[in-house]
Amino acid sequence: MVDPARPWVAIDVWEAKGFLERSHGLLDAPAVGAGRGLLLRTRQVHTLGMTFPIDTVYLASNGTVLKTKTLQPWRIGPLVLRARWIIEMDAGEAARRGITPGTRLVKRPRG
Repeated sequence: MVDPARPWVAIDVWEAKGFLERSHGLLDAPAVGAGRGLLLRTRQVHTLGMTFPIDTVYLASNGTVLKTKTLQPWRIGPLVLRARWIIEMDAGEAARRGITPGTRLVKRPRG
């Protein structure tokens, strides 16, 4: 359940579209950057082939955070059946932004 007293958190995301972008993810990226994340339409991710840890933020269809987890390289994240999206961020970024289960995320407008 969403707590109306909790603030919304805006982050800058770019969406991986198509099979190749989704399967490639952050494999060649040295880092994502503060306040940024890769948005994937999926319920589970992995860090196979990656050389750095990432935070994973599992979202319901309305933008409510269901779960956060830091994944070390060469790991498979949990399958979260209620998740519609996952955001991959630099490790520690979810905590720095105050992103926890129940937080609502909004996409920061570009411009």
